[in-house]
Amino acid sequence: MRRLIAGPRKAAPRKAAGRPRRRARPAWLAPALRWTAGAVALATLGGGIGWVVESGRAVAAWDTAVDGLHRITADAGLAVGDVLVTGRRETDVAALLDMVGIERGMPILAVDLDAVRQRVETLPWVKDARVERHLPDTLFITLTERRPLALWQRHRALALVDEDGVVITDGKLGRFADLPIVIGDGAPERAREAIAMLAREPDLLARVRALTWVGDRRWTVRLDDLQGGGIDVQLPESGAAAAWTQLAVMERDHGVLRREVTTVDLRIPNQLIVRVPPGAEERAKAPGKNT
Repeated sequence: MRRLIAGPRKAAPRKAAGRPRRRARPAWLAPALRWTAGAVALATLGGGIGWVVESGRAVAAWDTAVDGLHRITADAGLAVGDVLVTGRRETDVAALLDMVGIERGMPILAVDLDAVRQRVETLPWVKDARVERHLPDTLFITLTERRPLALWQRHRALALVDEDGVVITDGKLGRFADLPIVIGDGAPERAREAIAMLAREPDLLARVRALTWVGDRRWTVRLDDLQGGGIDVQLPESGAAAAWTQLAVMERDHGVLRREVTTVDLRIPNQLIVRVPPGAEERAKAPGKNT
């Protein structure tokens, strides 16, 4: 848990060993809350009558009354002293502080919690946020951040996407270089399911370099050929999981991916079509070549 708003605070007295004790509420707090509730009720009644008589003036009077009550409660101790944040790992602190928009000493009852939540959820790394008011002086914010899944290649540039296919950022991507690359319109939204399918065969997954969503209907998976090049595995529109498992079995039993191969076509059920580069057969038959 981290404090978002820093500032001088009184040092807490040392606690005796044993079960921690809850902080006692100040003696003034309960009367202040009762007085505030009564004042709000009276202001509401007056505002309701004023609305019937003349709505414009009633609204202005109501806003003035509420502002006055907030100032009184702040003077009585119901003011923001701390904004505590938990769940933050990637979200920029300065950007978060700007979106929260709360200053120390602001009347805590005047804080629009839903508005704060909505602003915080516009930050690129934030998937969900919860904002709570802990009287007398603390706002508590819980963040759920997005989980990076893949790098999406579009217009010759890369962007980091999460498990829902939402773009997180297109900057400082170096530390995410080990994530698979997905290519094509609609690829980010389908990437989580595709990667989960590929993960059923861990040995092959370790060789996956990219996934291309083709024709809005099927995947072509780019594998490392262990020699600095690549092998394109064309998966079928339906039954892709079974075809991927079939390829894994063929690799374990016959080493089809250890040969000089450019394409493996699995689009026809129960068939495996292998394409090799020109001259591959002659090189395979050359003396000393392990076939």
